[in-house]
Amino acid sequence: MKSDRFFKWIWNFNGLVLFIGIIIFTIFIAYQFTSTFFKDEKVEQPTLNLAEDNQNNEKWSLGYPQYVGNTDFYYIPLESEKLTVEKKSRDIQYFNGSGYTPTRSKNVILINSKTNESNWLFKSIDQLILEIKPLIKGEFNVKGIAQGISYVVINNDTNQDGKLSKTDKRTFALSNIDGSGYTEIISGYSRIVKSDLNTEGNLFVVFINNNEVHSMVVDMKTFKVLNKKLLPKVGDT
Repeated sequence: MKSDRFFKWIWNFNGLVLFIGIIIFTIFIAYQFTSTFFKDEKVEQPTLNLAEDNQNNEKWSLGYPQYVGNTDFYYIPLESEKLTVEKKSRDIQYFNGSGYTPTRSKNVILINSKTNESNWLFKSIDQLILEIKPLIKGEFNVKGIAQGISYVVINNDTNQDGKLSKTDKRTFALSNIDGSGYTEIISGYSRIVKSDLNTEGNLFVVFINNNEVHSMVVDMKTFKVLNKKLLPKVGDT
């Protein structure tokens, strides 16, 4: 009797092992099948001939074309695989041509979809563009016409780490919708809290610099600061 129980136990054990083996084999076959027929094909990003780089340090790609609020213009950032701009001398010159996330943009081209004319905002790639924002009256007015474009740009290695990155001080600038009239409004600040067009069509900006909060109003026709004030501390008003 004991021997019958032993062989029965062996039979049950073998059956359990066989069952587990079948499950593992089935999972393996299913994995191989799905990985073969549903795997993503990696396509290498082509290197674009939009800028000369004699040292072959950059691989350029096109950003996503963005519409400049109910106008004939689009802007397309020129992006690099690098997240920073190293501060060193480079002999780089742009060609004419039509060139996306703000942390990789080294330049931006603006294109008139009606006339097919285009121009680069900068003459070099020695800056880092963090933000490009068409200025449209009314935050939720999607049909509004853009009155200009604002930019958050890093031009200088303020923390002296040998490169331009998001940790450096920033420059806030404006241009017309075609990129002309580029004007730096604020230099060396820490953060823009808010920027929006007011009821008169001028730009209202609140920004932080050295732990102080400032507000200003900028004329959108001349890009001149009409009024700038340091926000008072509690109890000073």
